[in-house]
Amino acid sequence: MKRAILIFVDIKITPSQVHKFRGFIGNLFKDYDLVHNHYPETGKNIYRYPLIQFKLLESNPAIIAVTDQPIEIFMEIFLNLNQINIDKLSIPVNEKDIHITDCCFGYSEDTFMYSFISPWIGLNQKNHKIYMESPDRKEKHKLLQRALCGNILSMAKGLGYWLTPDQRIRMELQVREKKVLLKGKSMLGFKGLFKTNFMIPDYMGLGKSVSRGFGTVRRII
Repeated sequence: MKRAILIFVDIKITPSQVHKFRGFIGNLFKDYDLVHNHYPETGKNIYRYPLIQFKLLESNPAIIAVTDQPIEIFMEIFLNLNQINIDKLSIPVNEKDIHITDCCFGYSEDTFMYSFISPWIGLNQKNHKIYMESPDRKEKHKLLQRALCGNILSMAKGLGYWLTPDQRIRMELQVREKKVLLKGKSMLGFKGLFKTNFMIPDYMGLGKSVSRGFGTVRRII
């Protein structure tokens, strides 16, 4: 799978500004729904795995794109973006670092370890209620493992990748709770490590709001 990363190396922003960074780029390139994931006619959300995602990497704003069509749009952003407007500030873009690589993606017989470098929001409304009401730590852990497996399968489906009936995702998870703010609301996130037999390119996201930088993973082993 082809993946592109664009890092604005001379600009620093905070985690709370990532969604503003995304909003600015989305408005600037509003003709491309792959950038902002809204229907242009109605403004309603398009529910799909985001193929263009906005990140914070070492305090630098970054954009990643996966597969050919999003990378074509990504290149237009790279060529035409000369400033970023956040919180009524116009920040000139003087230096951009771009990498386009072919990455391994999908089921494997081997196991890999990943770290969440930004909080993972993995529970939906129903699972969150079960998690919060459960007194059993083991059951909570199993619930998180199932949720993460589901997130990986949803990502694979969104990228047109399907497992065969004999392919099973293995999962080991070690995370801690971390409160996060999403659209001004406090939500339950998680940071930590997981091991799985599914190959995920660095800086792709799992769970909710990956287009805003949540659930970003990086392989460590």
